[in-house]
Amino acid sequence: MTVRSLVVRSSVAAALGLGSMVVVAPQAIADTCADGTARIFAANSEPRCQTGTASYSTETITKVCSMNGADVVAEATYLTSRKKTVTTTLELSNGRCGRLEVSGQQSVTVTVTPN
Repeated sequence: MTVRSLVVRSSVAAALGLGSMVVVAPQAIADTCADGTARIFAANSEPRCQTGTASYSTETITKVCSMNGADVVAEATYLTSRKKTVTTTLELSNGRCGRLEVSGQQSVTVTVTPN
């Protein structure tokens, strides 16, 4: 393992420990949906392409990617250990991807708007 990959892995681990969502650089996997859409990654199922607005409450969403020409807003609702509901928002555009915290996830609403 190179020093560079160790630093990258450590940075990602530290970022995940600090917040429930992390925006990551564009990836080749994000290029599999049409421009103006989003790619949705759910635990235990195949990724899918999305347009418009969709809510996910029976699946755990792990990652969301915007395709070129799309603005994507993902609002995730979590139940904390203190039984409080917390909502976090992830805003992505033009090929950017973001990860969602899985622990405590109750629902995710993803809205895709072509730009």
